[in-house]
Amino acid sequence: MHRDVMKVKEKKDRYKVCYMAGDDSGFDMMEGALLVLEAMDLPVEWVRADLGWCMWERSVKKFGEGDPRCNTVPPETVEAIKNTDATLMAAITSKAGVKGFKSAILQIRQLFDLYINLRPAKTLPGIGTPLKGDPKIDIVMFRENTEDLYAAVEFYPLPAEQFDMHPGMERFKKCSEVATSWRVFSKEGCERIIRAAFEYAKATGRKTVHCCNKANVIRQTDGMMKRLFLEIGKEYEQYGIKAIEENADATAMWLIKNPQDYSVVVASNVFGDILSDEASQLTGGLGFAPSGNIGETAALFEPSSGSVPKYAHRYRVNPSGMLMTSKMMLEYLGLEKEGAKIEKAIGEVLVENAPGTLTYDVLRDFRGDSDWEKNAASTLDMAAAIAAKINPSFTGKTLEAAKAKVHEMCAWQEDKLVGFN
Repeated sequence: MHRDVMKVKEKKDRYKVCYMAGDDSGFDMMEGALLVLEAMDLPVEWVRADLGWCMWERSVKKFGEGDPRCNTVPPETVEAIKNTDATLMAAITSKAGVKGFKSAILQIRQLFDLYINLRPAKTLPGIGTPLKGDPKIDIVMFRENTEDLYAAVEFYPLPAEQFDMHPGMERFKKCSEVATSWRVFSKEGCERIIRAAFEYAKATGRKTVHCCNKANVIRQTDGMMKRLFLEIGKEYEQYGIKAIEENADATAMWLIKNPQDYSVVVASNVFGDILSDEASQLTGGLGFAPSGNIGETAALFEPSSGSVPKYAHRYRVNPSGMLMTSKMMLEYLGLEKEGAKIEKAIGEVLVENAPGTLTYDVLRDFRGDSDWEKNAASTLDMAAAIAAKINPSFTGKTLEAAKAKVHEMCAWQEDKLVGFN
């Protein structure tokens, strides 16, 4: 019997957690999150690691441009993930057209076989949804995380022998340039993500699991996933869980019309990526959206938002997504009560709407404040307000000392980074 991958491998009195501030505004996000977590006196020992564009630049400086050792993920980071109980990661920067550059998060997902990408989308107090009737949304997406087009099995220029591999390639022989990406599904990969979704529904008392696919057109890959979903779904009928499969494009429509009808959703990598972003936009946008990457041997939690380079080190980003990500990590460690405190505190700050507590995006997008630039709180201001809801004594000298501590923990200067040492 497999262990419950949604929980840490071993329960402990105190955990080691790797934290990675990422790139650009990722440092600000992490600093805000750690400030709130510092207010909670958690049984956690923090271990710093770094990855992303900052490590790419550092590796190029050390080894020289074009050297195969250049990477976005240093060996020290891989070891830190291996030797800790969970990993909390802020946003990273990726740049197109850089020779040899590989996405840090895609590498880690493959290296540690983090086959579950968990993406909850839930309406928060004081935010609501742009949809008519303000429906209550509480969706948990299980996106397959290691296969499909993101397996990175690609060819350019296309090897000559591939033109003869399938009759459908005949019409491309006269084209001047052809590139292909293989959409790779395995039975094992489909089964484990589908079963994880049903097991989650069973454990949390949810009554439906939707499988979103395009088996009507992509008949081999999505066809296999649909078939396995319906087979496995029969096993869970005894728990009152209904298996519903539908076309992914229909799901995209129904998420707008009736999002309250969805509870647990399982999808392939690409469709899951798109649908989870759509669901997040219905519940406040990516600034509030957390995600987790979970497998048998490791778990890494990251916000869904980008690193917003134009705001790097200016403390303008909303800390909510990073804090909801921290909540997910605490739940993984078995610290559910602590995680619930974070979500409750975020909701209280959003509803209270006190001056100097909400970042610009909240004021602009959800409060209609015409002076949002002037009235906006910083990342740390909003984080401090959330921390105070959890721990009312977290003010004055205590707060200032904590700010100095987390600032040092997330220092982004070259000599503070860890990797390729």
